[in-house]
Amino acid sequence: MPDTANPISDYISTREASQRAGLSRRQITYLFRRGIIKGRKIGNSLAIIPSSLDTYMANRPRPGPRPRKRAA
Repeated sequence: MPDTANPISDYISTREASQRAGLSRRQITYLFRRGIIKGRKIGNSLAIIPSSLDTYMANRPRPGPRPRKRAA
């Protein structure tokens, strides 16, 4: 049964997603396989839902040292 919620025109390629997010195509694929961003596999290619990528980019963890926990 076809996915009518997101027609194929609503998806972007991993190349476009990587340019849009400033991440490598490999990182985009990793995020998709982990279920962090949504999309679908079409043949050997991945198609990513742009809103899913935008949500991840707005809330992604930042690199660097973790904040220290305060003593109780």
